[in-house]
Amino acid sequence: MGQSPGNSDQSRTRWKTIQSDLISARLCLQPVPIREAPALTVAIPFDYAAGWSAQTSFLRSVCIALNRTAHPKSSVLVLNQSAAGEHHPALPDLSDSFLSIPREVWKDQKDRTALLDDLKVDCILNLFGTPPGAVPGLGLVGWIPDFQHFRLPSFFTEKERDSRDRQFREILGNCHRIILSSLDAERDCLRFQPDSATKTRVHPFPSGMAFQNLPDSSGSPVLEKYHLPEKFVLVANQFWAHKCHLTVVDAAKLLAESGVDIPFVLTGLPSDYRDPANTIVSKVLQRISMGGLRDRVIALAQVPYPDLIALLRHAALVLQPSSFEGWSTTVQDAKALGRPVACSSIALHREQAPNAVGFFDHQSPGELAELLRAQWPKLLPGPDPAAESIALDEERDFADQYGRQMWRTCFEAVATARAKAPRL
Repeated sequence: MGQSPGNSDQSRTRWKTIQSDLISARLCLQPVPIREAPALTVAIPFDYAAGWSAQTSFLRSVCIALNRTAHPKSSVLVLNQSAAGEHHPALPDLSDSFLSIPREVWKDQKDRTALLDDLKVDCILNLFGTPPGAVPGLGLVGWIPDFQHFRLPSFFTEKERDSRDRQFREILGNCHRIILSSLDAERDCLRFQPDSATKTRVHPFPSGMAFQNLPDSSGSPVLEKYHLPEKFVLVANQFWAHKCHLTVVDAAKLLAESGVDIPFVLTGLPSDYRDPANTIVSKVLQRISMGGLRDRVIALAQVPYPDLIALLRHAALVLQPSSFEGWSTTVQDAKALGRPVACSSIALHREQAPNAVGFFDHQSPGELAELLRAQWPKLLPGPDPAAESIALDEERDFADQYGRQMWRTCFEAVATARAKAPRL
């Protein structure tokens, strides 16, 4: 499976000999068939991006959601691109669906088309980067996670904005269907390119918790490991400027000055490619120290994923203060575990978490402090196994709904492509 297809007849023959194995690849999950739709083979191009931890977890969630809801004869293939000798992090439960191909093959239109023909691919689900060029009769579905550069241009250089504009216009122009993760993102999309309305489909993605066998929540040593109090507020975000950590620190200071003791735990990658000097991280750490908050605001930075799950389960409240989100993974994870959330009052959060314990202006530490002062006595630390069980069942149903929506969007894209031009 690691061999390279080329232009020669011998290369094409070699690929055809493994075609039947690839097309029958499945994740080891019981499918929930969509019987009214035809079988399809969907290919997801994947080029690993170092430093983007969410990329592989999102790919895993999409693949499992699709396989759980697939027609019995449908297939999902991940076209895993790499240079010679390059190795990517393993995804053991996706290994049967992975096909390793040289990056040069995917970039060459002739080789790429030959590969897709050999694999009998009906639809490309382009989740990462710019989509490939059109192939007659081949459905093409693109995903745009958000329009942050369009909404918050000051966080990007002119070069970055121009690059994203080009990439998004290629996706909107070349793809038969465009997946967006929220109604809020769809509104941005229609402002960005009004004539895309017929192509857009809104499919909010589920938490990765829906696809995991979580360990018993009662035996976690995470509080002892990090010397944490039993009851705390968790902020699980990268330390990026638009995530508004300073609002949290300033709210903690207001609470401390009024005699209200609420501990905050901050987790997440302590760097931002747009801030090579780590200015935001430095400001957060310095403001914690200058405010005398080192016992109340505990910055753990990035923690191992099992520890993050444990912290989410233990948190009395999961706080999302961000000024912008396309669809918040933190909020979705908290909902999946049945933990209460409080969010900044942006439209996306009101859409994603209508049952939050409260909303606040992301620029107002005072509003956040008042909300926490009112809610803190009512909140209990976790874990709460009963609430978690109910929430996880609901999230798994949501995940199956997501998978069925994704399949239907792929079916639409294929029908549109074949109506325009038959498959050669």
